[in-house]
Amino acid sequence: MWVSPQAAHQRLVDLTHHTTVPAYLDHVNRYTFAAASHVFIGEVPVLGHKRGQQWKFADRDIQEAGRRLAALGIDPDDLTDAGLESDERGTWRSSVRSWVDQAVFMHASPGESLPEGFSGRHLPSEFVRRTVVSTRPLSLLTWSGRAWVIPRGYAGLLDRAEKAEADLALQAAVCSGCGTRAETDKWRSSSAMGFVVLCPACAAKTARPYSGHLRGRPYTKAFAKRSRADAFLCAMCPEPRRALYWDHCHSHGLFRGPLCVTCNNAEGGPGFLNRDGAVDHLLQCTACRSRRTLPPQHHENVVRRLFDFGPHMACTHDPSWRMFYVQEDGAVLARFQCYQHQPALEWSVLVPADDVSALVRQFVDESAGSAP
Repeated sequence: MWVSPQAAHQRLVDLTHHTTVPAYLDHVNRYTFAAASHVFIGEVPVLGHKRGQQWKFADRDIQEAGRRLAALGIDPDDLTDAGLESDERGTWRSSVRSWVDQAVFMHASPGESLPEGFSGRHLPSEFVRRTVVSTRPLSLLTWSGRAWVIPRGYAGLLDRAEKAEADLALQAAVCSGCGTRAETDKWRSSSAMGFVVLCPACAAKTARPYSGHLRGRPYTKAFAKRSRADAFLCAMCPEPRRALYWDHCHSHGLFRGPLCVTCNNAEGGPGFLNRDGAVDHLLQCTACRSRRTLPPQHHENVVRRLFDFGPHMACTHDPSWRMFYVQEDGAVLARFQCYQHQPALEWSVLVPADDVSALVRQFVDESAGSAP
C-alpha cells in the first residue's frame, strides 16, 4: 500500500511516540527528494516513489523503519558528551551545534548562563522541531554545566546513520546510463518516475534537442500531457539535460519550450534574467517577441537595471536598501532606505507604466536584438 508523507508521518508517530527517540516525517515535502531519492528514518533508508506526480512511501517500509527504531531500546539516562565542539563540517554534530548556538542566543538574556540540567526541549520550538534522520536531536540534549550531553545509544545511531547516508550517496552519484561518477549535482534531474542521474552524453542519447516546432502554438494541458516534454532536452541548460515540463508564457498562453525542473523553477524567480539565454527563452513566446515585451514578473528586474533613480535630495549616499513592487497597472514602485543618513531616510519612487514598458522594450532590444 502506498501512503503519502503526511500519512507516513502519522504512522511513525504512532509507532515511536512511546520511545526515547520518536520519529517524525513532517519535514518531508517534494523538495526533499531533489537531493536524494530516500529519507533516513534512524539508520534505515526509506525509498520515496513518485506516483502520479506525487511522492509516496511504501507503508511496509515505513512500518519496518519505525519498528527498528522503536526496538533499539536507547537508555535515556546513559549520557555522553554530544561532541558539538567538533570542527568537522557537514556532519550531524556541526548542524546541531549551529542550531543550538542560534537557539540559545534567542532563549537566553545577554550574559545569562544555562543552568545545569537544562533540557534542549525548552529552547525555541522552531529549532527543537528540526530533524536529523527524521529524529529531533535538540529535544534529547541536556546541558551538564560544561557541555551538551546526549543519550549514548542515540549518538551511536546518528553516527551509523551518517555513515550509511554517505555510502548511499556515493552509490547513487553515478550516471544510470554509463556508470560514470557524477561530476556535478546538475546530472541529477527529475523525471516522471522520480529523479535520475544522467551524464550529458547519456542525456543526449535518451532525449533530443527541441527544434522549436511548438513556437507560436497555444499551450493546453491536454496537449502537454500527450506530448511528453521528457522526450526532449532542456532548452536552457548549457549541457544536455533531460527536460520534464513544457514551459509556456502565462501572459499570452503560448509555448516557449521544454525545461528541466531547475530551469522551470528559476523562470518564476526575480533573478532569472541574470541567467544565460533567459531573454531568448522568454521570447520563444511569439507574442512577447512581436510586442518587444516580457512577462510582468520580470519588469521590476528591468527597472532595477535601467532606471536612473539617483540619491534622495536630502542625502548624498547611495541607497542601502531597495524593494521593488510591480503594481496592477504595470507601474513599478521602488522603496528606498538609507541607514547612513541620520536620522534614517525612507522614500519611494513610482515609475509609471508607460516608462516601464519603454524600459522593457529597450532591454529586449539590447539583450536579444529583437527590434522589428
